[in-house]
Amino acid sequence: MVRADDRGRVIGLCVFLVALGSPWARELLIGLWTDDSLLSMLNRALLAPGWELSPRSDPYLGVVDLRGNVACVGLLAGAALLVPRLVGGAPPWRGVRFAAALGTGVLVSLVGSVLSWAAVITHGSHAVLVFGRDAGAVFVTFLADGLVFGVLFGLVVAVVYAGAATAPGAGGRRPSRTREGRTAMADAATGTGDLRVAVATGTEPGDATRYLCAAAYTDPAFARHVVEGVLGDRLGAIAVSPGVDLVPVARHSLTARRLRRERDRKLAAAFGLIALFGPLWLLFARLALRYLGAASAPRSKYPAVRGRHLPYPSVRRLAVTAVSLLVAGALAGAGLSALPLPGFLRWLAGGYGYGVPPLLAVVAGTVLAMRTLLDEERDVDARMRGALRRGVFDPDRLPRPAAVEPWVAARIAALADAQRGNVTCHSGFSPFVGYGRRESEWTLSLPLLPAEPSVGDVRRPPAAVADFDAWDVVGRLRRRLAETADGLPAPAGPGGGAGLVVEDRVFVSGRELAGDGRFLPDPLRAPATRLPEEAVRRIALHPDGVARHFLVSHLPLWGGEVVPSHFLHVAVVGRTLHLRCERFVLGPVRRGMHAVDLLPPAALAARSRRSLLPGALRRAGGALWGAPRSCLADLLAEYRRPRRLRSELRAAREDPAFDRGARLSIREDAQGPEYFHHSQLVDARRVLNALDRHTLAAVRDFLDEHGVDTADFRIQTQTILNHGVLQTGGVSVVGNQAVGTGAQATAGPAPARAGGPPPPGGTAER
Repeated sequence: MVRADDRGRVIGLCVFLVALGSPWARELLIGLWTDDSLLSMLNRALLAPGWELSPRSDPYLGVVDLRGNVACVGLLAGAALLVPRLVGGAPPWRGVRFAAALGTGVLVSLVGSVLSWAAVITHGSHAVLVFGRDAGAVFVTFLADGLVFGVLFGLVVAVVYAGAATAPGAGGRRPSRTREGRTAMADAATGTGDLRVAVATGTEPGDATRYLCAAAYTDPAFARHVVEGVLGDRLGAIAVSPGVDLVPVARHSLTARRLRRERDRKLAAAFGLIALFGPLWLLFARLALRYLGAASAPRSKYPAVRGRHLPYPSVRRLAVTAVSLLVAGALAGAGLSALPLPGFLRWLAGGYGYGVPPLLAVVAGTVLAMRTLLDEERDVDARMRGALRRGVFDPDRLPRPAAVEPWVAARIAALADAQRGNVTCHSGFSPFVGYGRRESEWTLSLPLLPAEPSVGDVRRPPAAVADFDAWDVVGRLRRRLAETADGLPAPAGPGGGAGLVVEDRVFVSGRELAGDGRFLPDPLRAPATRLPEEAVRRIALHPDGVARHFLVSHLPLWGGEVVPSHFLHVAVVGRTLHLRCERFVLGPVRRGMHAVDLLPPAALAARSRRSLLPGALRRAGGALWGAPRSCLADLLAEYRRPRRLRSELRAAREDPAFDRGARLSIREDAQGPEYFHHSQLVDARRVLNALDRHTLAAVRDFLDEHGVDTADFRIQTQTILNHGVLQTGGVSVVGNQAVGTGAQATAGPAPARAGGPPPPGGTAER
């Protein structure tokens, strides 16, 4: 069935074929006839499909019309039936859809040529003599014309389908950055695409770090972001996140990059072997690997609903498919060898030696590619079951990449310093990079008026307010939160987390550092990561500068997968105390990154390794085609890296607003769109609510001790704690509730979401 978005493209292709085969177009092509061998071959191929509503009475011209009509009907049928399924259903990855369009064009054209040949040889002996001396010669002629026309038609199909997306269920899946290049072991372990399969959650401290280390091997895009986006940005700050140790993540990402480069070199060698004997046979190799991958996929008549099966390959289907592909390759080689092609085109198509040399090259290249991908799957499986297993994982253990470049070692050291520091240098609007999504916020302002003491019914004149500043309030809050950490809700989930962390942190924009020696002691290096306590105190006492102080509290939960963070800014300006609280939640990592905890039991380890073959076969074709480009990209990256650094250094010297802030957070890059357990979000909000109450209680006690009238403070506090909304003007709408003068609210059904609610996003004024 043709999809609605493909119907217009199919109609356009049919109109193109009808116009090309019309008598007027054929007359134009005949007028352009030339004696040049290449141009005459193209002209003859374009003249092959044509239509005549009333075939001519001359017996010889009638045979020509018969051939053209049959070929044209075959092309129209192929365009309507095969093109939308083979091209429209192909994954829209770079190069794959083009190859599908080219192969489909050749297939449709060859089918039309065979049909026209069958019509001609059954018409009579005189019909055969019009095109050749016998039926065999006519077949070779029609096959050559069909191959040339098929290449041209395939290019037209590729242009028509350029930029088209694949709809779900049409034979392909819209690729995303998270699935691109992911190992088959990760997809099989997590049941990617099947939300019925449960996902393991963090249960012990350090699980979030372990998941990211494992993701370096299963998700190439993530490892590339770590190496290029964080380690490679030598003048930029590093965004740290609570609940995760980024140093082992960086080390594992470097190791994964080295292993992937070694794999790509082997695949590039296999690609070059096939291209050496016949570049056109690379399409056959890609098609063969695709069919082998489809044949190896297990088919269960009764699939499990509550779980998943190990994808054991079907040996019989694999053997039948492999033999069929060998026969098809032999026939294609014999047919190409029979074509009267010039020397270069003969090599390009592999049409020599009856196609045996290029076919053997395809067999050797595909076997090498399959072996390489299977070795990669086994290596990843061994790492998952070894050093990355829960209970065995040690962040300080290997791998430590051998012979790393000096700049890499320096950036890893900077990563460790940033995690021990107290400065966040951000890029962009929000300063809270690395802490997840905003959950809510609240603000409170209180005039510092003296309290009116009373004894019985007799009121006394108010006493003076004792002097204090913002740092005094911060000190009381820091001590109160540290003392009451044991009274907070226990770290949720089995194993919980490492406990409440309270720290002073300074946030500053990366565009505001020029000439500030506190944050930029060396203009040709990354910003500083730590300030002395006195410098932090001065920033807290002057809340009107570009740098702002926050008292940060965060509690890693669920093995560090869920981390609620509480940011409190305190300012005493004139005779007014200002409190601003921003609440963030760092959500669980993506579904595919939990593969390390979803491996089959140790008793099935030997059998589960056989299940790696289908995934390796499915990935082999794409990896083989992408290997030369990947190797070239690595070479260019190494060539461009020092030149790009020189350009950045020059800009840093000349541009006062040079942005040195962190643009990418490793932990936020791995954050998924959903929670996997109902209690994860509940626990995060419970911790944030408890921090709100302890914070407001500590401030109230501090104000009472310093003789400040807290009547207004208590009213605002009750509003924040009881209703979650402090409305001082205008209109605020939260869910289906509206607050404020003339407020209105409209309630509607919320869209269902599989896999649990999304992590909190947006901004809610509390």
